[in-house]
Amino acid sequence: MPLIALHVSGAVWGDWSLDPLALTLVPLGSFLYALGLYRSRGSRRKRHPWWRPFCFYTGLLVILLALVSPIDHLAGELFSLHMVQHFLLVMVAPPLILLSAPMIPVLRGIPVELRRTVVIPVLKFAPLRAVLWTLTTPLISWPLYVIVLLGWHAPPLYQAALRNEVLHVLEHVLFAGTAMLWWWNVIDPIPLRARLSYLARVPYVFITMVPTFILGAFLTYSPRPWYPFYENLTTPYGLSLTEDQGIGGVVMWIPGSLTLLATLLIVLLYVVRTEERAQREREALEDRARQARARLATTNS
Repeated sequence: MPLIALHVSGAVWGDWSLDPLALTLVPLGSFLYALGLYRSRGSRRKRHPWWRPFCFYTGLLVILLALVSPIDHLAGELFSLHMVQHFLLVMVAPPLILLSAPMIPVLRGIPVELRRTVVIPVLKFAPLRAVLWTLTTPLISWPLYVIVLLGWHAPPLYQAALRNEVLHVLEHVLFAGTAMLWWWNVIDPIPLRARLSYLARVPYVFITMVPTFILGAFLTYSPRPWYPFYENLTTPYGLSLTEDQGIGGVVMWIPGSLTLLATLLIVLLYVVRTEERAQREREALEDRARQARARLATTNS
């Protein structure tokens, strides 16, 4: 363990990645969101209280942390840090960005002429809308998310991505993209809405805990290493292949499961609050109906 601390505190902190996708999209998204909020300042407080921009910029910071910071360099040498990177891209950044309700600010941040002539026609393009509608269907988004999660951790595909930069980028895009589709049905992407009721989101989240839990447990307790690629790379950090793999499994297992469990509890809270609100509305309607009948009876008498 001291070897890890010594190495990480040294030259590794100078190993920042120049990920062109992250270094292009993150600053662009930051600028458009801020400009859109400025242009929407009359209605900003109603739709975008302070915590939504906080979530947006925290989500973008998490993306930079995962793809540009030394975490990205270490992920090429330690399976455990690769799991930290995946956790940030799948479990942290997508829900934060969706909670920020980015659609309206980003659209308003785009120059008016470009928005009217290009962006809006593209967003209204029927085939594209049909594809998005299909991908956000829970019966599609859930299998996609699980297949991508499990598939990319299969040793042949996982190690191929480590050896090929194009495949590695594709892996990250698919992780983040399918995670966004999955979270879409948990968090209402204002001004749009999730495709599930609050009650239906409970089993949707619960069944997602199962593959995460199982994969993390298998990685943690496996008696043999799954990814020989890391052989000789973990030694300078004072770890064996199985120890590194076990730590990575714990990262997926415990933080991943706890994140989903916290999400499940929040959804249950919303179910209870929604039901209480509906019950109050029903009681209010019944009270008004009784009062109206009483007034009518008094008038007739």
